[in-house]
Amino acid sequence: MILDLKKLKRSGKDSSGFFFEYSPETELCDVPNAKIVLPIKISGTVTLTGEHSAYIDGEAVFSIAGECTRCLKDTENFYAISFQEQVEENNPDGYQVKNDTVDLRTIVDDAVMINSPVSFLCDENCKGICTGCGVNLNDEECKCKNK
Repeated sequence: MILDLKKLKRSGKDSSGFFFEYSPETELCDVPNAKIVLPIKISGTVTLTGEHSAYIDGEAVFSIAGECTRCLKDTENFYAISFQEQVEENNPDGYQVKNDTVDLRTIVDDAVMINSPVSFLCDENCKGICTGCGVNLNDEECKCKNK
């Protein structure tokens, strides 16, 4: 997932599209009993903004599969997250250009982790499981005698 700014400069253009499929080395989803379905699809545009700098406008598309945190039903949800970053050589406070290349892995990892859900639901209106009788309230009425 390396963007080569030298190659872009030699092409005579100031911007170019990109597409990668990416399988991160570490799990980027902190939701219990859920994982990102790989690969993550990365696309976007890189635009030169200076001799050793560029602007990246991208999107990561992926799905998370696992158990709903409320009702424990197996489910899979799709996500499309956008990211925009200015990258520069010798930038101690941001993403860097090194040897006229940009490695998108850290940018994508950070964007996915920041935008991943805190809880993983089968539906935003999931009713969960009754703590008394244990039925899935999405499928059945509560069977508790004392409601």
